[in-house]
Amino acid sequence: MRELFWTEDKIAEAEKFWQAGFSAREIAELFGSKKNTVINMAHRNRDRFPSRQEARRRPPDTSAVPIRHPDRVTRVTLSGAHVTMPRVPTIDGPAP
Repeated sequence: MRELFWTEDKIAEAEKFWQAGFSAREIAELFGSKKNTVINMAHRNRDRFPSRQEARRRPPDTSAVPIRHPDRVTRVTLSGAHVTMPRVPTIDGPAP
């Protein structure tokens, strides 16, 4: 039978690195293995290697904030739609 790579001692040491914020790739380099072996081991021991997805911060929702470009203007069409168009200096004046 093949000898197991992840012994209890190695798992405990990897757990310390995980809690310190090391990435799976960095842990793999320390142990001389591959990133996927660390990820699989962490998945099998999820109670000791909590997911980091919740720790990631989501960027703020900027969909409601219009992006202003000095060379563009917003115009309202006859149908009431708001469209962004290039600034025309003779109509809109100089850029602010």
